[in-house]
Amino acid sequence: MVLPTPVDLIILSGFLGSGKTSLLLDFLRSDEAGDTGVIVNEVGEIGVDGAIVADGAEDVPMTLLANGCVCCSLRSGLVHTVNALLDAPRPPGRGPLTRIVLETSGLSRPGPIIASLADPELAGRGLRLSVVATYDCQAGALRDEQFEEAAAQFAAAQRIVLTKADLVPAASLPTHRARAQAVNPLAQIVAEPDRGQVVRQAFAALPGAQATDLALQALRSAGRAGTAALRHPRIRVWTGTARQPLAWADFSTWLDDLAGFCGDRLLRVKALLRISDCAEPVLVQSVGTTFGMPRRMVSAPADHDVLVVITRDVGADELAAMAPRGPVSLRELG
Repeated sequence: MVLPTPVDLIILSGFLGSGKTSLLLDFLRSDEAGDTGVIVNEVGEIGVDGAIVADGAEDVPMTLLANGCVCCSLRSGLVHTVNALLDAPRPPGRGPLTRIVLETSGLSRPGPIIASLADPELAGRGLRLSVVATYDCQAGALRDEQFEEAAAQFAAAQRIVLTKADLVPAASLPTHRARAQAVNPLAQIVAEPDRGQVVRQAFAALPGAQATDLALQALRSAGRAGTAALRHPRIRVWTGTARQPLAWADFSTWLDDLAGFCGDRLLRVKALLRISDCAEPVLVQSVGTTFGMPRRMVSAPADHDVLVVITRDVGADELAAMAPRGPVSLRELG
């Protein structure tokens, strides 16, 4: 059986005016973008120079850009649009798409989008899903007027890209990096003064195993640095330990209880744990209350458990009362 060519599906999120469209436009003008498809939420949201052909794939309008990228507008269902983009004919001499960038609106939360992509129609398409969020160095990490949406975007991200770095003092860049890392210690932070480097790093492929390694490194670094000084008053990052050897049934029940108790206040879960009824450590991830399928991690170290939970507006007493005799205890990072 021939496996499909892996396609990176990147959800590009960021609050209004944070620079995500400019970041995407810069990438689309680069040489690396020729095998890229782009989905935007509304017609005209991205006015890309160099469009040479307007083509239609069923009811999904598409525009072929001068460098071979394909841009379309999300007018119908997301699953249908992704399928149409993958199936659209490619220009002569061009290979298949290897990357799709979905630029969301500034008020979109990644969780519901990820849930809609967990569709049987897409299961065999070889998609590798990731979330990139833009952090506006001028405005700071989280804006009060759209705090809940911005918190969900940052917590979901595998990468947080610092934008408008040229508009703030160079000496402030390490502080912005630390603030972004404090909101999500699992994310890779892209903080470069060189715009070209930022653009390349923002959309580079990040294989699953490498993403896990980077997340664990980031978590350990955050713990050593002590994020308490930069901790957001409404965002809490918790680390967990098992009270006893964990069976999968007990841990999955605890996760259900956590999701039910927190609701939309649960922003992210990442766990790499030894399970008593499984020979390999198990990787579990969620964005909001949308959980991915658990994965056995054969190559992961079997002597170090990691459990990270990111929440908003949830206190330690509330979490302790949720399951006082549960199999996992949580403490705040920092």
